[in-house]
Amino acid sequence: MPHSAIWISSSNELSVQEIQEQYKPLEAQTLIKVAYSGINPADLKHGEYMGILDCVAGYDFSGTVIEAGPGSRFSPGCKVAGLTAAMNPRPHKHGSHQEYMIAPDSMVFAVPAHMPMDIAATLGVVMRTAIDGLFCQLGLPDPESSSASGGILIWGGASGVGTVAIQLAAAAGLSPILTTASPHNHNEMRKLGATHCFNYRDDDVLDQIRAFTRQSGIQLSMAFDTIGYAGTPHMVDWCYSCCDEGAKVVTTIPHANALKCFATRMDDITFDGPNGRTTYPARREDAVRTSKILEWAVENLRSFSMPTVRTVSGYEAAIEAIIESAKGHSSFEKIVVKHDTNN
Repeated sequence: MPHSAIWISSSNELSVQEIQEQYKPLEAQTLIKVAYSGINPADLKHGEYMGILDCVAGYDFSGTVIEAGPGSRFSPGCKVAGLTAAMNPRPHKHGSHQEYMIAPDSMVFAVPAHMPMDIAATLGVVMRTAIDGLFCQLGLPDPESSSASGGILIWGGASGVGTVAIQLAAAAGLSPILTTASPHNHNEMRKLGATHCFNYRDDDVLDQIRAFTRQSGIQLSMAFDTIGYAGTPHMVDWCYSCCDEGAKVVTTIPHANALKCFATRMDDITFDGPNGRTTYPARREDAVRTSKILEWAVENLRSFSMPTVRTVSGYEAAIEAIIESAKGHSSFEKIVVKHDTNN
């Protein structure tokens, strides 16, 4: 089934390409007719930092199963969503910014009847990343128990991962939940569960956070850098400077002293990045736990919300939106690409 796709070249540039390959689901995989594909900064950043190039771009999706491989837990006609894994080299069939794709059962969930398909297409990367950071890396108990304790700093609360992390941290029982965001997003951050908000643009924001924790007597032993900015200084260093001695800090971009979260996976991934060859080993138990928490959250947290969802149609508009997202220019919103579902 020839179809169109957004291609990421060897020079990390995007274009529209025609895919001639006939996709066929293997064991525990499904062939998906894509309804929406979600845009993430990783769509381009993984090319820059991990060398994932010469492939179809995109990870997040929602759509309809049109063919199920042997052993799949899904059937044709099922409405599903999720993401596909980062890998290098990356098979064309796993990119989400195309009309048809192949997805592994291990990273897919059934879309509940109460959830719109455009919302579902925004959840795969951010949910699995936030769950890995909070529950697998920082070691919080499952959110359904609401038994976690202590305070946390979530840097970048208005990001996709930050938005999810705030809600899951609140569901797990953490308090206080400190976050950074633009002032016009502070009310929304509080609605999601943040207890205290700070303007990251203030020159003295770190002093403000330290003064607050000192005056309040708060033990701040955890932080989550949801942005993953690897400039100078690294946001992780800011997080450490605001926390107690011995605090755990988790980040989405490698840092020598911090825990690294990933959209937990069943297989190893090796890539060549700016700092040489890196291998992330499979974490199968964490991947299974992440899927369990994600499926619990989408079914049970009926008040769960995402930033404003903006829909773009047409691949040229999608390319512009992917570039915009990678530059960090989309604040408190998730962008999805609407695909032609009539063919």
